[in-house]
Parts: sequence; structure tokens; C-alpha cells
Amino acid sequence: MQCVVNRRAQFLASHHYSLPELSETENLEKFGRSSKFPGQGHNYTLFISLAGELDEYGMVLNLSDVKQVIKREITDQLDFSYLNNMWPEFQQTLSSNENIARVIWQRLAPHLPLVRVQLVEHPGLWANYMGEGMQASLSISTHFSAAHRLAPNLSSEKYSKCTRTHGHNYHLEVTVEGEMDSRTGMIIDLDALNRVVENDVVKTFDHFCVNNDIPHFAAIVPTTENLVLYISKLLKSPIQKLGATLSQVKLFESPQLWVDYQGNGTETFLTVKSEFSSAHRLAHPDLSLEKNTEIYGKCARVNGHGHNYQLEVTVKGEIDSCTGMVVDLGALNQVIANFTEPLDHGFLNRDVPYFGEVVPTAENIALYISNMLRSPIQELGAELYKVKLVESPNNSCEVYASDIESTSVTTVQNQPVLATV
Repeated sequence: MQCVVNRRAQFLASHHYSLPELSETENLEKFGRSSKFPGQGHNYTLFISLAGELDEYGMVLNLSDVKQVIKREITDQLDFSYLNNMWPEFQQTLSSNENIARVIWQRLAPHLPLVRVQLVEHPGLWANYMGEGMQASLSISTHFSAAHRLAPNLSSEKYSKCTRTHGHNYHLEVTVEGEMDSRTGMIIDLDALNRVVENDVVKTFDHFCVNNDIPHFAAIVPTTENLVLYISKLLKSPIQKLGATLSQVKLFESPQLWVDYQGNGTETFLTVKSEFSSAHRLAHPDLSLEKNTEIYGKCARVNGHGHNYQLEVTVKGEIDSCTGMVVDLGALNQVIANFTEPLDHGFLNRDVPYFGEVVPTAENIALYISNMLRSPIQELGAELYKVKLVESPNNSCEVYASDIESTSVTTVQNQPVLATV
């Protein structure tokens, strides 16, 4: 079974957009203020995603080693640099967010099993590159405030105050994909994309009551699932006219609840986020302290350490035509709470029998939770899609349910080999 681990890094750099074959006026018209020398700077945040089988120590890779590779190949070179003159790749193609991500991939690929490079230029703009030639994706974020009520099709007894008119500060993320231009390194006119989202979505929803002011929702329950489906329909054609493809719309009702839509009929992905606080120690009981320290570093210290874990559980399903939901949200939250409560405010190695035999790395904890949740979520009529566990701002891992073998947690517990999956 494969697991995806994510490592964060940061660097500060400046750049500007200017093509030598264009005049100063033409560059200004094409790139706006970004064409002015010496340009602008950013606090870039880089997320490197790696995939692999879990080894006998419960890890895909030693993240300390990964950190050193990223430092040597990328951040030591780019930090406090002027990107236009830094690497030769930026002479042919400008250092757009998309192209920087592509070049970082090329420089890390010989050393690491990459599946994704994400480069965040600022909280409202980031690019993803997955090793597919000049193909990349670009995401922007915005927000709007709106009122709604989960009515008329939902029972006030079951959904209580949500059937009353209330409101949210919605956070919206729009992702487009396409081929990077060989000179500009861009897949879309970013200013034009921002205008489309502002004019077609934000102005439609911001400071309105969705049920009363948007005709589409006169008879359709304005759940987050139905909202994201409608927003996708609003954006698909205008984005095509800009020369890119709408690949994903993500709508956050709150920091703990969001829905992704990727254009597949009425299938959506709903994510709920929760937290638990646990102590653990990374140590194989059959190895010496010296050997465990060699493998796990300071994480092997005998009295353990701990984290405020952030857990993101994503389920997928079709939107129910009556309720507008993919799953009963209250029931889903209860299922998750039932299985995470024993992890909260405990020492995993001692208080959870499974981790008496299995090293509680983030990967193994995510796998354990995935195996525990799959069947109860199926009973709710949805399908577990992914479990993401954030151990710290720098480290996280993802387990996709489709990659999990049919072996149950009980079977895995009875196996003597640590970290077997």
C-alpha cells in the first residue's frame, strides 16, 4: 500500500516578468506592474509530495533526509535570490509560479519519488506541477459572505437550527489547468481569471440570501455540495474562453468543512477537519535505543513527545437530490469522533493496543484511522476517499482508501512485524 507524505519548505526570492523581444511598453501591457524592474518579491512556501510503500519502520522516507535534499537542491540556492538570473531554465521561460514549480520538480526528481510539487506565491495564489511536461494547474482563492437555510426539503427536527436562515463567510478556491506558454510560463491570464471569478461568482453570492435571491436555489437546498456544483457551472465556459480548463472548485463553509467538485456529474468530495492531541514515541521495541535514535532521531527519546494532530477525512458520493448532501454530516462527525476519542489526550504507544506493536508514525496513524473508518462510512451511504493527517506545519501524510488492501485492522494487529500494511 502506498502513502503520500508532504514536506514543507520556504524561500524568499524576487523576480520580474519581461521578455527581451518585447518593448517596455509591450511588456507593461502584457504583464502590468510585474514587468517593472527590479520586480517584486515573495515569501514562497513549497510543499513536496512523495509517494511510496511503508517500510518496516513505518515510514515512506526519512523526512530528515528529505529535508536535506530539498535544502541542498532548492532552498539554499533560491533563498534571497533574483530568480531571473538564478537558473538557466528561467532564461527560456519566465519564472512564473507554474514554471518555478516545474523546474523544482526537474531538479528534485533524480533524488526523490515525487508525485506533486506545490508552490504557494501568497495565500491567494499557488501552482501544482505533477511531472507532465508543460501541463500545470493554478489555483486562486477569494471569499464571499452569504445567508442560506437548509430548506425546504430538510426536517427541522433532524437539522434543527440549520433550517433557519443563517450565514457563513465562505472561502472559495478555483483551480484551472492547462499548458504553460513556452515563453511566459503561464497557463492563463491571471488578471482575467480573477475578473471572471469576481464577476460571475462573488458578485452573484456576496451579501445575498441564496434561497431568496438566486432563482436556481428556489427549490434546491443550498448545501455546500449544491453551491459548489452551481459555481462550477457558472465558471466552466468563461474559463474555457480564457484558454484553460476548470479542473476543481473547492468551497469552504468553515475551516472545519469544505467540498471539492471536479466536474464529474453530481459526485463531490466532502471533507471534515478535526483535531486530537496525543503523545507518542517512535521506537521499535526490538531495537536498541542507539539503533532507534539512528532511525528516528529525537523522536525516539524514551519519554516520548506529542503533537496537536489535525485530521482531515474526505468522503465521496453523489449529491442526494432531496437533501443536497453526500452524507449525513452529523452522523459522519459522530463516526469520526467515536474513533478519534481514544487517541485524544493519550500516549499512543501505551493507550492504544494497536500501537503497542506498530510504530505510531504519522503514516501508520493515518492508515489505522482509515481502516477504522471505511466500514462505518460505507454504512452511511458514502465512500471514504482519503485521510490526511497533519502532524506539524512541516509534515503531513495522506492515505487514499483505494490504495488500502482489504486486510482489516484486526488482521494487521495480529501480525508480528511492525508497520506492516
